[in-house]
Amino acid sequence: MPIVSQRAREALYPSVREMFELAAQEPDAISFAIGEPGFDTPRSMIDVAYAAAVRGDTHYTPNRGAADLRRAWCDYRRSHDGLDYDPDGEIIITAGGMEAIYLALIATLDIGDDILIPDPGYANYFGQVRMVHANVVPVPLFADHGFRMRAADVEAAITPRTKVLLLNSPSNPTGAIIDPDELAAIAEVAVKHDLWVISDEVYRAFVYDDDVRCLSIASMPDMGEWTIVVDSFSKTFAMTGWRIGCAFGPKSIIDQMTIMQENVVSCVPGALQTGAAAALENGSDILPTMKTAYRANRDMVVSAIADMPLVSCNVPDGAFYVLVDVSATGMDDHEFAVRLLHEGKVVVTPASGFGSRGRGFVRMSYVGTAQATAEGLRRMRVWLESL
Repeated sequence: MPIVSQRAREALYPSVREMFELAAQEPDAISFAIGEPGFDTPRSMIDVAYAAAVRGDTHYTPNRGAADLRRAWCDYRRSHDGLDYDPDGEIIITAGGMEAIYLALIATLDIGDDILIPDPGYANYFGQVRMVHANVVPVPLFADHGFRMRAADVEAAITPRTKVLLLNSPSNPTGAIIDPDELAAIAEVAVKHDLWVISDEVYRAFVYDDDVRCLSIASMPDMGEWTIVVDSFSKTFAMTGWRIGCAFGPKSIIDQMTIMQENVVSCVPGALQTGAAAALENGSDILPTMKTAYRANRDMVVSAIADMPLVSCNVPDGAFYVLVDVSATGMDDHEFAVRLLHEGKVVVTPASGFGSRGRGFVRMSYVGTAQATAEGLRRMRVWLESL
């Protein structure tokens, strides 16, 4: 029997997937585990994509992505964030944000290079970096600072082989947003040390408080030519299964990512791109509807956690996640999650799967209905009280 490759053996299996599979054993459990919008794609987008397929838009598309979608996405970012990109050379449409990150890693890292990754951070970052034979150097995020990245911690983590800094704001799994002043200072650190920056902004639309500002590092002075911005339709328009993402950045990098696209997925389905372009051009009420529901859920979760014994949490700025400190229970985060599942019928994710600084925390994703969220929190409280 052939031996599995070393690269495959070292790939991380995200804790969220582990809990997803364990939860299948408890069909009545209420889940706070999967970071997927609790809404279906609006019918208007489905109808446009369907009509495009019926018209014959079922063939290969350009590696760079359909021109209409590239133009619409650049217009959207310009109107919403003031970032100006050329649709002919500074954007590539990818099979979800994950492929955009993967191509960006290949384009900026050589074997043995170091990349700075937030810790705790999205679990798939760690696995993808291993797949390109680079090295993760964690940038510690601290609960007493709301898990917000700070420039001093970034600079302290830089090594002689550091080539790239990866940012995620709003963050998965913490929900934190980097303060604008710190983001400007981080940009200065990146310029000082000649670092590429990959800015994962797939949650940028999910900011809940008027006094919180979420900026892109690409908007900072001198950063446009050093930043690859990753975006996606998955969260913003409830289109996770469509697998449509993109990367914005300097033409030299986007051109290389376009060449690699041919060797990874070739192209993104044309009819789906047509539906996505319609969402950007015509707008949709799905985003404000989701934000209203998720803000209410966030406030419900934070308030409920404050009234539970043995656990605590910060108020997340955005995305739709909160990290809950469970260290006072005497259990590690994995044991806590497994016992809560089997004994309390609630699914959460052990945060040690998001990096070493996630130990002692569990991640809760608050994208369910208000009724399911309330019932899951009730079960969690009852279980904690039973301890």
